[in-house]
Amino acid sequence: MFLDRERFMPAAEMRLSRDKSSIRVTITDPKVCELGEAVYVWITAGGKPVRIGTCGASAGKRLLSYPGYINRSLAGRGGATPKWEALKWLNLLTEHGALTAVVHQPEPTPTAAGLIRPYLDVERQLIRQHRPLLNRRHR
Repeated sequence: MFLDRERFMPAAEMRLSRDKSSIRVTITDPKVCELGEAVYVWITAGGKPVRIGTCGASAGKRLLSYPGYINRSLAGRGGATPKWEALKWLNLLTEHGALTAVVHQPEPTPTAAGLIRPYLDVERQLIRQHRPLLNRRHR
């Protein structure tokens, strides 16, 4: 597994709907989902990262936004998620059954501007290192 289980804590699950034409996200740990200025990673059961991102405010709010974007695209209504990416989410869920979102809130680091959580730096490093299938930024 690529991540430290003591730092990255399970927070939510993504699964296919009953008719397998859309996705849904369920919060599994409300306390972890309260974290802000954090990095989240959608992983397969085997621990392979498929999407790495950040949230400035609530991790739970960010994770719960995924179905809206993906399902809108799958329904042909456009939006922030391109159709090809929405189809890849469906394929991953068909193949793996579920994806788990794990969340990590880095410790604040002293800087000239005061204490800052380096969550954006952690995200960039993880994307560069693992090149997840569903991160467009590294292409």
